[in-house]
Amino acid sequence: MRRKGWRWLAVCLSLLVFILTAVPVQAADPPAPTPENPVNADGWTFQIPLFNDWITNYGFLAQPNDANLVQGVPLRISMLTTMSSGLSLLGHTGAKSVSRVIVRQALNSMMWVTNPGPKITLSQNEPKETITADFGVAQTAGINFYQFTIIYTDGTQIYSRVVKVSISPKAISATALNPQTTTPTIFWGQTADITPGLTPANSTAQIAWTMPPGGGNLGTIMPPMGLATQYNSAIPALTDSLIANNPAGFPVNISITAKNADGTTVQNTATITVGGLTPQAVVARENFTYSPAALNPATFPAGMTPSYQWTVMDSNYQPVTPAGAVTNQATFSWTKVPNNAATYYFLQLTITFTDGGGHTLKWQSNDTILQVVDPPPYLRAVPNMRFQLFRDNAYTLPTAEDLNAAGGTTLAYQPDTGQPTNTFDGNNQGFIRVDGDHWTLSLAASPFTNRTTGDVLTVTPTLHLVWANGQAAVPVDGTNTVLVHNQTDNFAATLSTDSTLYIPQTAQVPGGTYQSQLTWTVTIAP
Repeated sequence: MRRKGWRWLAVCLSLLVFILTAVPVQAADPPAPTPENPVNADGWTFQIPLFNDWITNYGFLAQPNDANLVQGVPLRISMLTTMSSGLSLLGHTGAKSVSRVIVRQALNSMMWVTNPGPKITLSQNEPKETITADFGVAQTAGINFYQFTIIYTDGTQIYSRVVKVSISPKAISATALNPQTTTPTIFWGQTADITPGLTPANSTAQIAWTMPPGGGNLGTIMPPMGLATQYNSAIPALTDSLIANNPAGFPVNISITAKNADGTTVQNTATITVGGLTPQAVVARENFTYSPAALNPATFPAGMTPSYQWTVMDSNYQPVTPAGAVTNQATFSWTKVPNNAATYYFLQLTITFTDGGGHTLKWQSNDTILQVVDPPPYLRAVPNMRFQLFRDNAYTLPTAEDLNAAGGTTLAYQPDTGQPTNTFDGNNQGFIRVDGDHWTLSLAASPFTNRTTGDVLTVTPTLHLVWANGQAAVPVDGTNTVLVHNQTDNFAATLSTDSTLYIPQTAQVPGGTYQSQLTWTVTIAP
């Protein structure tokens, strides 16, 4: 008995050890610290060719990149800033170059201290200056955050984004790429930042960015290697097919390749649509406004003020001066857009940025289509109709004997001249009105029914409707009959008193008032 008890206890202990076995959990990444200093906007440069002079501001042309490294691999972080020698045919206009770089490191994602270790190398190629911070061999696994302070020769300081450096004890292969950009649609001359969307996020694979084959006229990417890049779009001539022949913008497909330590690769493509405008449509003679999504929001060049110029062109790309259009604001507006023979216009937007010295940069849009469509036809007025015998110069009610006449009976249309208006549905003056272009008007009359007894007339009468420049015969049996075919503009007419209702011979008609339901239909016609 005692031996059996020990065996039971041994089993329980074995189960207990199994249940309490620990499961290792990977530690979460430390949170990114708040930048010690506010990050500067991107820098800009442009050349005055006639004087061989570069005009620049203070700023980064390429921010330093994050890095995922394997322990024991050299750590180098590079960035591009603006620079100018100040030498031109105009004389010395003032140099802008980097004199010193301070590397600040966040300890425990909280306290910022200076890291004196990195060796700083400066390389000038006007209007750009390349800065490389060489940290030596990455020795300790973990995650560090850095911010770079760039000091120009005149004492001006600019501050980089916070850079995350992740060092792993061994290589981590990339399994997928899901590229991301905050600006998937941009104007020509604008830039877009792209990240690869690595899976896993701490993969140590080498990332390479490549412009599409033959895409030298589309712009550049910088840097071509790293965990992020910036696409700098070109500025084609306004007559270039990139502008003129892409109403929805031109897709620039940037290839991304992640190369793992074992030689395997993962690939994907980041697509940036360049142009900024998309096709629009407006109903003729209606008001139109357009605020491009690419401007909401957009980061403008630092220290520069934008101005806007919209150009409206006809279908032959000839500029027109539209009355009632506002063309010098970010939002284009046009009051009562007129139609034209080709039913469309082209829109193009140029944004000019100007600094305090009068220097300018430009963004340009594609030519997009503004389609002008006909307004839908609108049936504004249709008449009620009352028919009686007209005999001896007077209207009178038909009798059963009249309706039983061998040749049938013709009743005359009797408008109600006492009705004060003629612009509503169911008027009593015989007024018909349709507004719009390209439409067809038809009428269906249901069989006559006695309003008291519900008896249906056993014959099929015919409405003979007459108006200026037109007439039609409508069977009173529910058949849809076209009255006005393929009308191209507004229509208004009044039924003539020559309109009649013919009723074939009808025997044994119960007395009373007979009513037919009129259904008027307007359809869009070519």
